[in-house]
Amino acid sequence: MNVLLMIPIYEPSKKTITFFDTLLQATTCDILIVDDGSGAHYQETFHTIRQLSPRIHFYSYPQNHGKGYALKYGLHMIQQHFPEVEGIVTADGDGQHHPQDIQRLIHALPNQPSRALILGVRSFEKKTTPAKSYWGNRLTSGFFWLATGLRLQDTQTGLRAFPTTLMPILTEINGARFDYEMNVLLAAKQQQLTLISIPIQTIYEDNNQHSHFRPIHDSLLIYGPLLRFIGASLISALLDSSLFLLLTLLLGRTSLPLLIATVLARLTSGVINYLLNRRYVFRQPRQSATAFRYACLFLAIIFFSWIGVNCLAQILPSIFLSKLIVDGLLFFLSFQVQQRYIFVKGAS
Repeated sequence: MNVLLMIPIYEPSKKTITFFDTLLQATTCDILIVDDGSGAHYQETFHTIRQLSPRIHFYSYPQNHGKGYALKYGLHMIQQHFPEVEGIVTADGDGQHHPQDIQRLIHALPNQPSRALILGVRSFEKKTTPAKSYWGNRLTSGFFWLATGLRLQDTQTGLRAFPTTLMPILTEINGARFDYEMNVLLAAKQQQLTLISIPIQTIYEDNNQHSHFRPIHDSLLIYGPLLRFIGASLISALLDSSLFLLLTLLLGRTSLPLLIATVLARLTSGVINYLLNRRYVFRQPRQSATAFRYACLFLAIIFFSWIGVNCLAQILPSIFLSKLIVDGLLFFLSFQVQQRYIFVKGAS
């Protein structure tokens, strides 16, 4: 298999030159560097790197757009100028990926399924991992599990490998910065790609002080889909609970009035929730198929909410507490169903 190694770089240092010198000795494939708008000050460093070997290909653009943009830009360049390439490995240029691990993914790629996404997965020991990286990976792994139901130890790894047949999918995924790599994993779940983990070394240069990751801004980008879903759900839940309590006060708390109150309250909040999720959470512009699938989920949630609240109301003194418990559990189920089956790429 003809494999190309792609490395996006922003503001390289002298250590970057050393890294590429070692990388060229450990690998035999061509290397494509994407300069993510580092500026004129860094062009001498890039020139030195380019002179190391004719196997190095270089592309750049004037302004910094982010790692996700650089990766997609590189994929477009490969589509246009490297038609012979069959597989791609992406890695970081800051020295956090050992050349031997990069070579491992290059060797592993030809033996994997045609719709495989290979991940170089690091282990995170609290004693040896910088606090920002340790808690950042723990948090993103937890959010990824909530969003997909999959447990993945390292969701932020930049060392990945995939066949070029996946490029049409990868170039259409949203995100221009660190959120892109998380969105790729979410899309992999939606597109039913096979995620394959290969253990690699955990390396942090200078305690990870030179990382361009912005904890607050980039974390909001990474966790955006789930945070927006939580916000939309809170708005809908407030409306749903208020209407439910009002209707139970007017109609009573027996089985049939509970069903009527549940249906009317959920019907009103459900319409609002669908519009918020379609437009702001999953950003799906088309309506017909998503509306039908959402309606099916909506009816199922109503049924299970009614059954659950009706049962818990026989045990707990507060019907409001019963509803909070049941709807809280249904919240996580609803997000995973919407993420995986309703607001998916290609819905029409």
